[in-house]
Parts: sequence; C-alpha cells; structure tokens
Amino acid sequence: MTEIKHHYEQECMTTLQAKSIAGELHQKVATMATFTISSIRTVLTHSECIQREYKSLNSEKKHVGPLAQSLAGNIIDFIKTYSEVTPKLLKQYDSVRKTNEDFLTLVSQLFAQWESVCHTVLVKEIKRLVDKLENPCSELDLRATITGITSLCLRNDHLIEIFTKNDVIPILLILCEKCEGSSMRSLLLRALSTMCSTAFAVRQFERFSGIQIVSDTLGEEPFRPEPERSEAVALLAQVTAPWIEDNHCIKGLPDYSRKLVKSLTRFLSTTKCCQNLLLCTAALANLSTMDNKSIKHILHLNTIELLLEAVNRRGPCASVYLLEQVATLLANMTSLQPARLQLVKLKTIPALLCCLRSGSVGEEVEKRLQQKAIIALSRLCGEKEAAAQVVQLGGVEKLVKMCREKNERFSNDAVLVATLATLRKIADACGREVISVEDVQELVEPKLLDSFLAYSSQNESYV
Repeated sequence: MTEIKHHYEQECMTTLQAKSIAGELHQKVATMATFTISSIRTVLTHSECIQREYKSLNSEKKHVGPLAQSLAGNIIDFIKTYSEVTPKLLKQYDSVRKTNEDFLTLVSQLFAQWESVCHTVLVKEIKRLVDKLENPCSELDLRATITGITSLCLRNDHLIEIFTKNDVIPILLILCEKCEGSSMRSLLLRALSTMCSTAFAVRQFERFSGIQIVSDTLGEEPFRPEPERSEAVALLAQVTAPWIEDNHCIKGLPDYSRKLVKSLTRFLSTTKCCQNLLLCTAALANLSTMDNKSIKHILHLNTIELLLEAVNRRGPCASVYLLEQVATLLANMTSLQPARLQLVKLKTIPALLCCLRSGSVGEEVEKRLQQKAIIALSRLCGEKEAAAQVVQLGGVEKLVKMCREKNERFSNDAVLVATLATLRKIADACGREVISVEDVQELVEPKLLDSFLAYSSQNESYV
C-alpha cells in the first residue's frame, strides 16, 4: 500500500487540480437557490394563473358563467392551500356557483379578497427569506439565498417593494461590509443593484452608508478583482439612475465624488471588457447629472480624453449604447462654460459628429444618442474654435440635411430646434459664407420659429 501511494500520488494530485471546484460550487449554489425559493415560486405560479383567468374573464363576452366558476374554484383552492377559508369567502364562492347573473361583480369581490390573502402569503414567504439571509446556516446557504433572492426579483419586480420594506437593503449592506470573499461580495452587490430600483430603496441605501461601501470597493488598494468592481460600478449606475422617480440627490455623494470619478476613470482606461466600459461611462453620466461637482473632477482627472481613447480602441464595434452614454456625459458637461473650453481641445467635436448618424440598430436608442449629441454640439459651437472644427470636418452639410430631411433626425422636433441653433452659432462664429446661400436664406436668416415651422414634422398650426 505504501508503494502504491508513492506511485500514484502525483497522478491523483494532477486529477484533483484539474477538477473545476468553482464550477461545482456554482452548480451546487444554483441547485440550493432553486430549492430555497421553490415555495414562493409555487405561490407566484398559482397567482399568475388566477390573474390570467381574471383578465380573460373581463375580456370575454361569451361563456362567462363557466369561466367565473373556474376562477372562483381556483381562488378557493389557493386560499385553502396557503391560508384559512373564512365563512364570508365561502358565501361569496357559493354565490358564484349558484347564480346565473352578475358574475363579474361577485367574482370581482372574491378576487379582491384573494389579492389581500396573496399579498399576506408573499410577505410571509419574503420574511422567511430575509430571516434566512440574516441568519444563514453556512456560507453555502448564504450564497444560495442571495442568488435565489436576486433571481426572484429579476423575474418578479413587484416583489422588490416587499423585500425593501422588510429591511433587505441594510442587511445586504452589513453583509457586504463584514464579508471577506470577493465572489460573495459580488453576489451581494448584484443583489443590491437589483433591489435599488425605487426611491425608497435608494433612501435606505444612502442611510446605511451604501455610497461609502461602493467607493471603498472601487478605490481600495490593492485593487479588488475586476468582477467585484464591475458589480460595484453597476450598483453606482443603478442608484444614480435618472429614471428613478424622486431621486435627485444621494446623501453623502458629493463627499465621495472625486474618489468615485478617479476610480471610474482608472477602471475604464484599463478594462478590456466592453460591458465594464459601458457601466463606467453610464455611472459617470449619471454622476454628472446628479452632482455638478463631479464635472469639475472629470475635467481635472482627464477622464474625457481617456474615455474617448477607450471608445476609439473599440473601433466600429463600439456599442450604440456606449456612444449614447458618452454623448449624455458630454451634454451634461457642456452645460458649464469652463468645461466647454477644455472639451473643444479634446477632439469631442469629431466624436459628436459621428454620433449624429442615423442607423438601424434600434430607433429609440439612436434617437436618444442623436438628441444628446446635438445638444452638446449646439452648446460647444458657441466657441469659435468648435464652430471652425465643425466646418472643417464637413459637419455643416450633415446639419443642413438633418434640418431639411426629417428622417435624418427621426422626425424629432427637439433635434430640429437644436440643429437650427447650431447652424446659427456656426454662421455667427465663422461667417455665413461657410453655409450655402440657399441654406442661409432658409435656415439662418429667418427667425428661429419660422425656420422651425417650415421644417417641423408636426402637422398642427402653431400660433
């Protein structure tokens, strides 16, 4: 036996080293996560079935009686499974079964009772998951619970409000602070990104020092692994997103603004991942919208030059969504006069002219890209050097085409106004001779409103 040990020790070691431990762990976590949320998924599946039947009943004019009775039976089965059937509910159920008239009113009353019971059941299940998150049996159990909760909320965003009301945000943040493993922190940060989709969730995030945790994750030396920093950037982009209602500022953000911009600048200039570059750019664009101070830091840290270099390295493969975020960032920065002078020197004009293109990737994103780009260009062309660059690069022809042909601007009248304003600024800065006589007569000389009315895609009369 001793000889066998020496003969095969090396072979056994090689076999063990070749095994994918990370892959096995991931598979085990996924299996446990599915089991952890199986009961709430069963509730959700049954709920969706009832909701579909109710919707179908309201849109159906024939066979209302059988449909109403089927729905009533389904509702009673649900309540029997997860709660207690009260005498009032039984009475309503019997009324649906026995009557031949007024089905919709009776079923609507029964459905309202079911909604209340369903909400109570979901709250109970979610509290169980949050307790499991707070008091895990093991690290594997914690991973599975986090994975399960994230998966659940991605597929059922209406559950996020219940989770946040049960203090999931502070629990996740506390775990993030205490946790030492990078892969575990990545899971926690992803869960936070999923949860922070409402103003209420963001308020909890700021109250429990969420910005500090993100800032530390991005800025600590030696640097955290890239996947973890990527999740932190995604979280930052999420909590500063302009589409979240009543989320105009985050407490403590100005204090960490410089550190965040510095970390994002370093990350975008070193990453080889297109998704990470997009996330960094989106986070910078959101920061510049929410906190004006960040624009000053973006200028001082040479962020724009490094960002444009990173985008250039992608060449034609650069995503239109990435370009949209670049244009948004530039539009935000050009709102400040000191920023315009510096941006003109950073080759932003060629970049913005490229963003005016009309493509076929997806009209909505192209539309947003073009609108942000023309806003930035219009502001920059107040500077003579910027206007001269537009002329030199053949941008005037593109601008004229955008005014005259509505398809070139996606029939967007906001873009038309900004384009007309840009042409007028170019004519003021460089002289009208840089624009053809006909274009001057129709696009520059008349009052802005008159030119707008002549080329607007709207059919109504403006008074």
